[in-house]
Amino acid sequence: MNSFEAEWILRVLDAVAAGVGIGFERHNHAKEAGIRTHALVALGSCVLMLISKYGFWEYGNPDPARVAAQVVSGIGFLGAGIIFVRHEVIQGLTTAAGIWTTSAMGMCFGAGMYELGFICFVTMFIIQIIFKKIFVFNAPKTSIHLKIYMQKDATGKDVSECLKNIGYSHTENTITSDGSDGWIMKTEIFTLRDIAPQKIVDSINALPCVYKVEVV
Repeated sequence: MNSFEAEWILRVLDAVAAGVGIGFERHNHAKEAGIRTHALVALGSCVLMLISKYGFWEYGNPDPARVAAQVVSGIGFLGAGIIFVRHEVIQGLTTAAGIWTTSAMGMCFGAGMYELGFICFVTMFIIQIIFKKIFVFNAPKTSIHLKIYMQKDATGKDVSECLKNIGYSHTENTITSDGSDGWIMKTEIFTLRDIAPQKIVDSINALPCVYKVEVV
């Protein structure tokens, strides 16, 4: 093994170490992609960058950007797999962006740009940890399962509109008869405001189309 090949190993190890560091932070916040995912993304990106730069020399006049360019778009498939919408709130977007940036960081190490890779690593930590403490607004604060007893002339749409007007959202619901002339809607109510569940019950119970609310 010559010194040039030894440097390749150093680049790979640096990329994996940085990926583990980013993944550890994500793992501590119980995110979908953790240590192994970020380490593998950094490793794969670094190796592909090495292949792109040095893997085709024997053919003469190689294009070092050919393989590397595919990493930028190809990593999007991983990110798309962890983005989903729940309660009208997009979740997993930050983790997906982190995976994409981890890929870029791995490519930095693969290209031998150690300083840029390290700066990327530190900056990701600042964004993921410090910014999260400053800007905490991306998750529902309060969520409870309810049985909402509606008047006989009320509809599910009526209740949904009333909930929306007072600042609540809810998941898909089921509506059944209450055994008399009314209806029962079973649903999960959530709000971005950090308020007591009893206040949610009281505000819903005050709606003209509702005569009783129970917490499931």
